[in-house]
Amino acid sequence: MDSVAVVGAGPIGLKVASLLAKHGWEVNVLEEHSQIGIPENCSGLISLSGIKELGMDVKDVTVNKIYGAEIVSPSGEKLVVERKEAVAVVIDRAAFDRMLYKEALKSGASIEFNSKFIDLRTQSLFLKKENRGELRKVKIVVGADGVYSKVREVAGINISKKYFVHSYQERVEGSFNKKKVYVYLGSFARNFFAWIIPENDHIARAGIATSFGENPSKAFERFKEKFAFEFDTIEKQSFAIPIGPPIKDPVVDKILLVGDAAFHVKATTGGGIIMGLSAAEKCAKAIEEHFKYGTELKNYSKLLKPIIKELVLHWKIRRYLNSLDDSRLDKLLIRLKKAGIEEFLVEHGDMDKPSRFLGKLLKKPKFWRFLPLFLRLSIK
Repeated sequence: MDSVAVVGAGPIGLKVASLLAKHGWEVNVLEEHSQIGIPENCSGLISLSGIKELGMDVKDVTVNKIYGAEIVSPSGEKLVVERKEAVAVVIDRAAFDRMLYKEALKSGASIEFNSKFIDLRTQSLFLKKENRGELRKVKIVVGADGVYSKVREVAGINISKKYFVHSYQERVEGSFNKKKVYVYLGSFARNFFAWIIPENDHIARAGIATSFGENPSKAFERFKEKFAFEFDTIEKQSFAIPIGPPIKDPVVDKILLVGDAAFHVKATTGGGIIMGLSAAEKCAKAIEEHFKYGTELKNYSKLLKPIIKELVLHWKIRRYLNSLDDSRLDKLLIRLKKAGIEEFLVEHGDMDKPSRFLGKLLKKPKFWRFLPLFLRLSIK
């Protein structure tokens, strides 16, 4: 009997497996695809502060360093934030996954490819491996199987489509300022935004996400037309992004959900690597304490509280932005710009933890006019 079965060999599942295997627990990772990092469903932008807190070294998988951002309103108003030091990196996501794969193997975890999770009944896990059905006995199952999590479905947790957006991204050739990422707000990207993330001066990842039911590739064409962009396409990809609140209780009996499967994703940006890896540490700790001391697996929810606090705030900001039409988005950016938000974010901005700077905003008299908004974001 396996002590732990981790479903999904993305970075989050591999991190859980690596941490548990290091402490001597038997861990088996089930991956439905035939190789690590494929398909690559990610824009690959992660904060350096988050990487530092996780104690990771991503130098070998870094494609570009990012120093700031431009946020562009529907009418072309811009908020520009740029620092002297790099604040984020663009990574080769497939190489990043392979790095964590090697770490998991070195730690003693086993990884099985072409192994699709089907069902779980008590301690019997059913999977499809190489087109044949198999039965495994397991003590605990970790669902790290992404946006369309089968483990989440088996756990009886159903998520409304309104909490997802559908993205379309192209790797393109053109002329870019490699030091900044670009975010474009407007009704052409309903309930989300469009983006340009440079890999260097002449190649970037350009994409858009919009509500389910709309065609993201057509939305991308409208976005390019609106801003008169002309790109040469190198490759294309499409994937879903969870933008709802984090799952309140990601523990159901012997199932623990983590990463995209548990909505451990920043609803403001769709980024899930840093928060997901942080949650993976809490997940591994909860399982470790369960095996060693008999602590209830529900303790995982308690360990997640600091992460959940930030994710809920990201979701409230997303929900507020989605409530604004193009005219109100323009007015909001203009008001923030006049109040000095660009200078404030250069000094205090944090990609992952908005609670760190929202409190500081309230100490600045020039931002008091936004008090009703801050109160709205703070209400539980």
